[in-house]
Amino acid sequence: MKQTTLLVLAVTFAGYLFIGGGVFHVLEAPQEQKIRDKTFKIHQDQNELFEQLFDHDSFDNHNNNATDDPDRLLGQDDVTVLVRRVKEHLDESLRNLTWETPGNTTNMTQPVIRLRHVPTMVLSQHQLEDIIHTVWTASESGLHPFSDDADSSPPHWDFLPSVTFSMTVVTTIGYGAHTPQTTGGRVFVIFYALLGIPLTAAFLSGLAGVMSDVARRFTDAILRWNPKCTPATASRIAWACCLVLGTGVFFVLPAWVVHFVEKWSFLDSVYFMFVSLSTIGFGDFVAGTEKQNYWEGYRIMMKVWIVVGLAFLATIFDLVSQAIKKVEEKMDGGTSEDGDEKGEDNLGQDVGYTEEQSDGNNKKEQNLHSKDAAMGGRVAPAARPRRRPQVPLIMIVDNPATGRQARQHVWQM
Repeated sequence: MKQTTLLVLAVTFAGYLFIGGGVFHVLEAPQEQKIRDKTFKIHQDQNELFEQLFDHDSFDNHNNNATDDPDRLLGQDDVTVLVRRVKEHLDESLRNLTWETPGNTTNMTQPVIRLRHVPTMVLSQHQLEDIIHTVWTASESGLHPFSDDADSSPPHWDFLPSVTFSMTVVTTIGYGAHTPQTTGGRVFVIFYALLGIPLTAAFLSGLAGVMSDVARRFTDAILRWNPKCTPATASRIAWACCLVLGTGVFFVLPAWVVHFVEKWSFLDSVYFMFVSLSTIGFGDFVAGTEKQNYWEGYRIMMKVWIVVGLAFLATIFDLVSQAIKKVEEKMDGGTSEDGDEKGEDNLGQDVGYTEEQSDGNNKKEQNLHSKDAAMGGRVAPAARPRRRPQVPLIMIVDNPATGRQARQHVWQM
């Protein structure tokens, strides 16, 4: 692939990612913000309730900041005060309940309330279900369940994270850690991937060609340094060096950076890099989703690492595929040689049989002419030259139905 073509593909690929990131950001960011606000409100309400129940002025001085340490020991007086305040909170919750007028199906004449709305142990069943649903929704959208406004995992639908999501779409990695929640986002994924996946394949093919060209140049350099080295040996040495160098650059080095930034084990970091570059994309480990503030350079660096690493791993897979094909060709080559020898033997038998037939016919004609001459005293006119019998030849041809070579008879005049 020409350098100009590769450059155009690279610029187009980068622009396509940014366009996709912008669209996903516009479509998904408002919905994500709603989920975040609702999750943060639950934590805020719980914190306000704890502050109300654990009023520091009502406890002993040595029990100050009791909410900061749930395992802090409380005295009998402190427990009495706490229970009284929990009862006061329940009474207030009961006073704020919405009472309903009983229907005709009941015998009650006074206002009634549904059991699931009655607060038991501070929370009603409805509040508990709402909390569980909110936490589940937050987890599905990639938000850490224990996030609050001050300490949360970063938004996944900001512009740069949206660009990262676009990359996982067009490279078919598809972690699945967070997905579009809106109808517009899901529809856009379909059309975005239809054009983006072929574009990415062409771009990665160009990058793989560049890597192969580097290996060929390295091979030529080895041959210049050591003229006694055969081209096959030089090629093996070059590819081995490229394999070691590529493994270090695209696996070991980024895995070490991920290990340092994400606080994962080094083995988990290597596992994450391989699952990403091989486009398996389980999604059990995803960089940039922990509860911390990430440096934007780290995000950009991971994108470049993954895109170029995809081309490197594709080149390695192609080498393995070529090696398997060479083994198959050698196996098929041995079968073809056996077929050639058998074909030559059959050819000799067919030609020998045909020549014997021809000699027998000539002898019969000579005997017939001798008898005619003896009986009539005349020499019979010379017989018309007979056509040479057809001799079967054997040709070795490819049989596309079986993928092997087969012999066919071709009749030659």
